[in-house]
Amino acid sequence: MHNNQYLKAYFTLKNVKQSDIAKLLNKSISTIRRKNDNLGFTQKEILQIHNKYNIPIEVFFYDNTEEKDSNKFL
Repeated sequence: MHNNQYLKAYFTLKNVKQSDIAKLLNKSISTIRRKNDNLGFTQKEILQIHNKYNIPIEVFFYDNTEEKDSNKFL
């Protein structure tokens, strides 16, 4: 399952607010909040955010099931 905890962490580390992303993508803040909560960014939006704030693209696609799967044998 995709998890946006790392994306939110990068936004915090880079001091990027939802209003900054909304302005960059020409969207409302509520739309950005929904996209952020559900990881609903398009490829184009991901590239725009990556290029503007240098956030690694992998962060948008973090999958925490690998961690859970690796812990099931412990």
